[in-house]
Amino acid sequence: MNFKPSKALTLGIELEVQLVKEEDLSLAGVAGEIFKETSSLLIQKEFLNSMVEFVSSPGNSPKEVVEELFKAVDDVIKIGKEKGFKLSASGTHPFALPEEVEITKDERYKRLLEEFQEVLRNFLIYGLHIHVGFPDANSLINAYNAFVEYSPIFLALSSSSPFFKGKNTGIYSYRSKIFEQLPRAGVPQQFDSYREFQELYQVLLNTGTIESLKDIWWDVRPRPDLGTVELRVCDAVASRSRIEGLLNLALMVGALSLKREFKPYFQQVHLQNKWKAARYGLSGEFIDRGRKVKLGKKLIEIVAEYSKTFGKLREGALLLERLTTVPTSAEVQLKVYRSTGSLKKVVEVNLLEGKD
Repeated sequence: MNFKPSKALTLGIELEVQLVKEEDLSLAGVAGEIFKETSSLLIQKEFLNSMVEFVSSPGNSPKEVVEELFKAVDDVIKIGKEKGFKLSASGTHPFALPEEVEITKDERYKRLLEEFQEVLRNFLIYGLHIHVGFPDANSLINAYNAFVEYSPIFLALSSSSPFFKGKNTGIYSYRSKIFEQLPRAGVPQQFDSYREFQELYQVLLNTGTIESLKDIWWDVRPRPDLGTVELRVCDAVASRSRIEGLLNLALMVGALSLKREFKPYFQQVHLQNKWKAARYGLSGEFIDRGRKVKLGKKLIEIVAEYSKTFGKLREGALLLERLTTVPTSAEVQLKVYRSTGSLKKVVEVNLLEGKD
């Protein structure tokens, strides 16, 4: 597998978005209408006919990447105003039912559906993926280990899926629990070397288990074909400032991985940390190499370590510190539902409407 180097710490983002009907905010199978109106490379088809994916080009700063992404989002919002649909961003749609949703006609999706059956039919889930660039294989795999260790913090900060099929699941990120049902998803193992990752990849490839890297759906995925580490653990979120915060955190973790080694740690600890993030968000507990700390506090510690080491990104540090005091989308959704009893009102708080 050839490694294609990237400029260190370049950033990219992919945001999966729900298409919902204007009148009742149920899912709308209108993706085809969007692609009749635009040929933008930043807008791509996805698994469901009621979703699209926005994909940025590589950028040098979180703000640059977010601005480009949301220009494309705003273009589709304008199409929606003409066609009678809106955009919503959260890890799940609160009341959609799998049997009512149409899957995009695509040979790859057809093959996956044949393999995974009812598990895949329940995949009414939407994520946010972040790419961070690295110049060589060794720095990439060390960064990968860092992102695996800290991925629960990203999940907690983005948690936005407490409802599924009309029910309060009691879990801040139920999307992450659905995704884990796939055999090559969830918290992956860490690696002692890039070669070890290559050996695993070849086993999966040679046995016909996968056709390419795209068939590996780990929470964190090495992308030697792009020269990036791809963080896939996050729920989709509608807030531009929260997305910018997540990108700033990814930049900080990536930069720290270039300064110190992240050795593999106990897999059971990573699994436990992810559960706490999915269940409780930033108030969940994080096992940090033996000690126990709140996920929100560990986030602040990462920001402080970065600031001490590099002394820059002051704006990003302040944004992340603020976001630890602002309710996550999951918390906002639960509060709205408790006060109104309306799942339609829950969707409303996740709408993308040309503003934060």
